[in-house]
Amino acid sequence: MSQYLITGGQGFIGGRIMQKTDGISYDIKSGQDILDMDLLKKKVEKAAGIFHCAAKISIVESIKKPDEYYKTNVLGTENVIQAAERAGVKIVFSSSCSVYGDKDKVIQEASILNPKSPYAENKKDGEILLKNSRISHIALRYFNVYGPGQSKEYAGVITFFILNALKGEDLTIYGDGNQMRDFIYVDDVARANILAMNFDNDKFEVFNIGTGAPISINELAKKIIQLTNSPAKIIYKPALDGDIIYSNADAIKAKIILGWEPKISLEEGLQKTIEYYKKEL
Repeated sequence: MSQYLITGGQGFIGGRIMQKTDGISYDIKSGQDILDMDLLKKKVEKAAGIFHCAAKISIVESIKKPDEYYKTNVLGTENVIQAAERAGVKIVFSSSCSVYGDKDKVIQEASILNPKSPYAENKKDGEILLKNSRISHIALRYFNVYGPGQSKEYAGVITFFILNALKGEDLTIYGDGNQMRDFIYVDDVARANILAMNFDNDKFEVFNIGTGAPISINELAKKIIQLTNSPAKIIYKPALDGDIIYSNADAIKAKIILGWEPKISLEEGLQKTIEYYKKEL
């Protein structure tokens, strides 16, 4: 029986999809590079479908290394699409809400795209490649994914806040902390991927994957300090390049078409993540 291939299968989101599908990992950590077309073709040949999660993901680093990011995120995605076309299989692509840029209201899939960083531009380019493919693929625009086991190298703000709070160290906020973020738990994201793969679409589709319940970074920091009972304080530093001010998903399309909606509240997700890192420290 054919299995799904998960590029970035040893990563944060890809690893969760692996657990839920018993799929096959294709990951740079095992020397399997999406830029290696010959190897990729061999691995995709017998796959039932591809969850394409492999990418370089740091917005800040992408500004410093745009060529490196383009090579992996765009040319690598082009390779995955070519291999998928050759094998006749569908891709569910890990895209990002960063393709929208700054919006001052709830974001729908039809909202104008205005990427503010090379990373965001890469994701937009990846979607265009998918749309122009001979096969009907799906792109999932994740909002701010968090949960246990996120890479410390590219961890999101929740991971950093929790680790610092548990160690009693200050929580650093870049900017004034009024930035709004829509945080989505990693298991909800993995479930969205599986539903998207199982959906029989006859054209390219894009879905927002978020909760529609944003929180400010200031409120988030205070909540994590409270939940960890930490003596940590909040300090402020200048805003980061490419940072988005407001992010809030309209995920109605995913609910109606895929039957997906988030099951893990922010409070529950934070508790699960805190318990995980308590054991890690």
